[in-house]
Amino acid sequence: MNKSCRPLVLATLLLASCGGSLTPTLPTAYIVRAGAAATHTATIPAPATKPPEAPPTLPPSATPALDTPLDRYRAWMQEARAAHPYSEPIEVMWQVMMCESSGRADQVIDSYYGLFQYQQATWAGDWNPYRASSILDPRAQIFATAKAWQDGNQHWWGCYQ
Repeated sequence: MNKSCRPLVLATLLLASCGGSLTPTLPTAYIVRAGAAATHTATIPAPATKPPEAPPTLPPSATPALDTPLDRYRAWMQEARAAHPYSEPIEVMWQVMMCESSGRADQVIDSYYGLFQYQQATWAGDWNPYRASSILDPRAQIFATAKAWQDGNQHWWGCYQ
């Protein structure tokens, strides 16, 4: 045996004794050995007999998909006015909301919360059928305000004109 081949043979034997592979795995699609070309084709798993199920979707809402929170607030104001009719146009409620909180549902100033700046005691009152909802829930605030206005309580808001 040629002296230059001994290290290669020893390395191969050591690799084989450690459980290593004698032939490296090549990441190519074509493997060439001793001048003969052999092709390797990847196995593709068979398609599933049943297509994957789509995730469940929510039932359609009466409120169409809207782009911004302010769009949703205006739509909820229309729904709330239908549920709790009051005499003013929706634009007046919109102006009060913008004056009170700039349309920020998470607005907290001292002891006043949400779009219409309710105090905790007012929100928890028996007049409010939405009092079980969070005081910062914008939809609940809009519907509660429509109920308050239906009851004639517009004077609760300093921004009401």
